[in-house]
Amino acid sequence: MINTFAIHPAASKYLIARAVCALPEVKSAYQKGRIFIGHGTTNLAVAEHLLNLKTDHPDTYVAGVITQQASCATDSPSRRVPWCIEKGRLVEVDWLEFLNVFTVGDIFIKGANAVDSYGNAGILLGDPQGGTIGKSIGILKARGIQIIVPAGLEKMIPSCLAAEKVMGISATAQCIGMKTGYMCLSNATIITEIESLKILLDIDAVQVAAGGVGGMEGSVVLAARYKNDETAFKLLQMIKEANRTPRLHINKKKCSSCDHPCYFIDK
Repeated sequence: MINTFAIHPAASKYLIARAVCALPEVKSAYQKGRIFIGHGTTNLAVAEHLLNLKTDHPDTYVAGVITQQASCATDSPSRRVPWCIEKGRLVEVDWLEFLNVFTVGDIFIKGANAVDSYGNAGILLGDPQGGTIGKSIGILKARGIQIIVPAGLEKMIPSCLAAEKVMGISATAQCIGMKTGYMCLSNATIITEIESLKILLDIDAVQVAAGGVGGMEGSVVLAARYKNDETAFKLLQMIKEANRTPRLHINKKKCSSCDHPCYFIDK
């Protein structure tokens, strides 16, 4: 039998966070190894669930953000450091030094701005040096560290490779919001709503629609095949609980304090 339902972006983040934390490799790294969780709204949901905490100021754990009619960034002076977790405890350490001791079995969790049907993730790069992923990708790829990318299906695009070909900070002449580069990340473990349902309830799902209004902007509609009535009940209860997750309100940096003014304000 089939169940269908819509889920809004903040609810998807909640669902995906639960699934990421339920992965056997994440549980193992949390207990015996190391986990790095970068900035981002979905990553914030993962960190809150994994560490059993609640953040009063989510904007301090977000760097790049698409909000208030622009792709921009938050104010950096108030930005907190990424989460570095060793054997179940937060450690206060420079994140690059922390990453430098990573080995197989440790986990690197990084959000994305796009995913495609080929299994790629797309990451906007506002930092000319590549930001978090740019500074870490060499270590991760050289050592074979597992990269987990939690990302909702609202971020599905035709091709991250095609997007990478046209992007670049220096190549951008005019824009509304920040100039950005782009990295197409392959061979990462991407966790969307579909993978989340498989992890949490062993349910196969297919995306059948997207979009919405009245608070459901960016939502996705899924059709899920359930095995019995008990599973169907658990599924519907889970989705109802997730959809009660409040929407995030993250402010971009003030235009008056921006070192790289764009066409967001008429010139």
